[in-house]
Amino acid sequence: MEWSIDRAPIEGRIDATEAILKDSFQRWSLSSSAKAAAFRAKLRRHEFAGASLVCTVTGPCVAQSPPGHSPFDNEFCLGLQLNLGGRVQLQHWDTPICEGDMFLWRTDQRQDYEVLERTHSVSLMIPWKLMREHLPGRKQPPAACRIDSHTGVGSLLSQHLMGLAKEIGAVPPSAHVALCRMVIGLLDIALPEPESTTRFTTMAALRERALAYIAQHFQEDDLSPARIAAAHGISLRYLHALFAQGDTTVVGHILESRLQACWRSLVDPACRHLQVSAIAFHWGFNSTSHFCRAFKQRFGVSPSDARDMTAHGSVIAMVESAGFSLAHAKSTCHALAGKTRTG
Repeated sequence: MEWSIDRAPIEGRIDATEAILKDSFQRWSLSSSAKAAAFRAKLRRHEFAGASLVCTVTGPCVAQSPPGHSPFDNEFCLGLQLNLGGRVQLQHWDTPICEGDMFLWRTDQRQDYEVLERTHSVSLMIPWKLMREHLPGRKQPPAACRIDSHTGVGSLLSQHLMGLAKEIGAVPPSAHVALCRMVIGLLDIALPEPESTTRFTTMAALRERALAYIAQHFQEDDLSPARIAAAHGISLRYLHALFAQGDTTVVGHILESRLQACWRSLVDPACRHLQVSAIAFHWGFNSTSHFCRAFKQRFGVSPSDARDMTAHGSVIAMVESAGFSLAHAKSTCHALAGKTRTG
């Protein structure tokens, strides 16, 4: 839906704008000191997988949003707004919202909103019910707050909002649910304190599921971040954001899992008859040269040297210092031996 104030008669422009704002943002009342003929406003709205994406351009005015619903009512919405130009003053906040700033507001809470100069913004209106569907671990709605849109996950979130505002008309409806889930997930991560407990509980649970999936599938050479993200119904960017909270990346964790498994097999006497390449391929590598380079970079010795050290017992200290268990690898080596004979 696209609307411009030019469609309204001059004497009714303020009322027409107020009606459009109510339709998109729930309860709003609007006033302006500008003459009706001089007041400007445009609005574009797209329905978006249960949410709505609203782009607005308005001239100086004062708007009020009285509470519309109880916080215990699933009908109320959360408004994620990114200011693309101009300045806005919100009640209870000391400094204006300027170009590039982002904030979250709620339709169940009173909001006084003064547009100080011609302002361009993009808003994602998210029903609380929809947020709970995508984030079942979140029991309480987030509080109204500013969100840092210039660094970290907040920057990713603001870029997504700008991208949606620009490209939503070209995005097929079949992709709306995935994109909406991604934005809600990024919003959950980007929320400032005191939302951290719920946020990190949700993040930690999803990250643990991703780690468990890697532990189960890392020996498969087609395991990739894209496959992991798809298996958990999240975007690739959101998956990387989950791992950004830790000390490694998705690809780095897969590589480390494979290298540790190869190390255990190489130093176990039960696997001594197996070729280095057979061990590497079994644990998910598809290039012997790549495996050898990665192994030496990680452990400081080549795969062949690690195996030779086993016979002299000098590898034991290295194994123990790395936290590995030789006994843990025996069943794997027997399975590898059987696979080699049948192959």
